[in-house]
Amino acid sequence: MSKRYHLEALDPYLLFLLFIGVGLGTVLLPQPVRMAVLWTTLALLSVFYRGQYKVSLDFSLSALGRGALLGGVVSLPLLAFLSTQLQPFVERLYATQDIVALFYQICFVAAPVEEYFLRGVLRETKGASISIALYAVTALLYFLPHAPVLASLIMLVGMGLFGLVYNYVRERYGLAAAIACHVVVGFFLQVMPSVLKALRLVLF
Repeated sequence: MSKRYHLEALDPYLLFLLFIGVGLGTVLLPQPVRMAVLWTTLALLSVFYRGQYKVSLDFSLSALGRGALLGGVVSLPLLAFLSTQLQPFVERLYATQDIVALFYQICFVAAPVEEYFLRGVLRETKGASISIALYAVTALLYFLPHAPVLASLIMLVGMGLFGLVYNYVRERYGLAAAIACHVVVGFFLQVMPSVLKALRLVLF
């Protein structure tokens, strides 16, 4: 009986519902603080799950390089054509113009935490389609309380499409490669637009 209850407590759907509950319970917090709480929650849920079940990273330098390369291939064209539109959009979503804060949040926190839980825990137990769909849903949880509905819906579609890319990398090269892909995409599409704006102000 106790074993059955223990297994149910670790069901990834239940863990994701807890994540949603934290998201709904923190809507009144300032956006930077709220995002930190949500990412911390995902990290703790992943640690909690890993305490009983192993999630394989499939780490290798070659796979890491392939994931990063694919991230650059899909994100650099978008950066080239949408840099000026992405900069105010991202800064509004994350409620900060601090480039260093954006860099650390997106590349060192969001990418590994989200990929580990969604492409690791969820995908391995519930399948690729569920992990992609729930990754898209997190866009609404992250941004809808603090951003216009249209911006949140754009992120919903964007995160769904990039979820397909990350899932492909996960299937082909492993979870570590998916994390690397996510880091590169986040850097080019969410950090670099602000860097380019700062450079333009300095140089021109």
